[in-house]
Amino acid sequence: MTCITRIKTIYIAIAAPGAGKTEALLSRLPAIQGASKRIVLALPTLILIDHVAQRASSAGVPFRTIDNRGGELVASELESALREKRDSFIICTQEALRRVQHSLLRGWTLVIDEVPKIVDYHDYALNPIELRRVLDYTEEANGQLWIKDELSQTVSNQVNTNRADSTGADCSTLGNSAAHIFRLLLSDVAVFIDQPQKKDGIRHVRAVEELLGWWSIMSFADEVHVLAANIAGSEFEVFANLHGFTFKVSTFTPDAGQYTSPVFIYPIMPKNQIFSRTKMNAEHGDSKLYDLALETILKETDSKPLLFKNKWAQPKQRSKVQQVPIDCRGLNGYDFATEAILLFGGNPSPSDQKGLEYLSRKYEQDMNVMLAAFITTRLLEPSLQAVTRTAIRRMDNTSPITLYVQDERVAQYLIGTYLPDAVINWSLSEKIPVKLDGRKNEHSKKQDALSLIEDGVPNKEIARRLGVSPKAIRNWKQASIAA
Repeated sequence: MTCITRIKTIYIAIAAPGAGKTEALLSRLPAIQGASKRIVLALPTLILIDHVAQRASSAGVPFRTIDNRGGELVASELESALREKRDSFIICTQEALRRVQHSLLRGWTLVIDEVPKIVDYHDYALNPIELRRVLDYTEEANGQLWIKDELSQTVSNQVNTNRADSTGADCSTLGNSAAHIFRLLLSDVAVFIDQPQKKDGIRHVRAVEELLGWWSIMSFADEVHVLAANIAGSEFEVFANLHGFTFKVSTFTPDAGQYTSPVFIYPIMPKNQIFSRTKMNAEHGDSKLYDLALETILKETDSKPLLFKNKWAQPKQRSKVQQVPIDCRGLNGYDFATEAILLFGGNPSPSDQKGLEYLSRKYEQDMNVMLAAFITTRLLEPSLQAVTRTAIRRMDNTSPITLYVQDERVAQYLIGTYLPDAVINWSLSEKIPVKLDGRKNEHSKKQDALSLIEDGVPNKEIARRLGVSPKAIRNWKQASIAA
């Protein structure tokens, strides 16, 4: 199954971060404006809006910025600007553009700076009280939820009240998780509910939300350009093809350039092992593996390196690093750094995996293609963005750049994109005590317990002798039988 309803071209400007994609756009704007064409530039963050606005101002290019800092409803303001066509160059956020009436893009050339998110994987762990709130208004069948027909308007009213409450305009008793779930259901997104996995009654409600509005927006615009470091193998490329879009080179593509710094890449994980939250959270004495990894890396560094990490990693030696958000697009204030550490993952969670399986079935796509696109989008591309915050982006830099990256996948991706001459060094991975399967060390009393089990000693007696809980004895016994 595909959703092809039209064939339309997306023009792509692919170049390394810092190579001048925005400059190429700004340099061509006077001629474009002189030809009475209008451009709307959609950016992912307010930081990038400020950055581009400053550069446009310096270049003498007239523009108008529309974002939520103006104190008005940004969508309605943007809709008015698109409808009236008084401005030849509008700068806004990608999120604001998603919220406008898509047909208003007629008569505009749309430039999207950085690949937009086109699919979201939601997972809500609901306790019995939150769950009851959801189930009171929904029907459950074959692992899926639907709003009861007679309660559709009631649910819509509750969601609107919750939205108003978030701005202080009203008061709602609806929890955020329930409100998000209801919004998905009201938008005809398939919402699934898993069976209880724990004694506490928690159930997971999950959904895959395709941000289909992007394909409509791109269809209505006269012309669409996407400025990016890479789209090959990404979710954006896969879904664009599924929805009937093809790609051509954009006129905003800057001249080919290459980083000139010598680069050395040190993977944290040994060869053929992947970086994961489970492995990095493994306990080693009174520390987590990520603590040991960071401690080992810092012994090799010569400066205060940049650190990009997930929220679940709370290393002890944070004072010895400069922390930078994982979504660092547009952050250009770190080009003094010659060392960077990447301690974030991008593998699909069990819930994400189910979402990928759903999409694979829906579009009749190879599951391996969907999985690879997920990892490219969630791990590989953010890693490229992270390492290129360093002095590597400065053409005048001659100092070596040292990158401590998650695993071989990331190292090979960097070499395969913009760092072809980088050298991979595996010495770091030999110093970090990574378990082959990411599990904790085996309990010191487990083998003694198994020996006593073989001798026919009752579980309670084994527990008393070894000072181990009866539950642990039962688990070891069951695992032994299963093996």
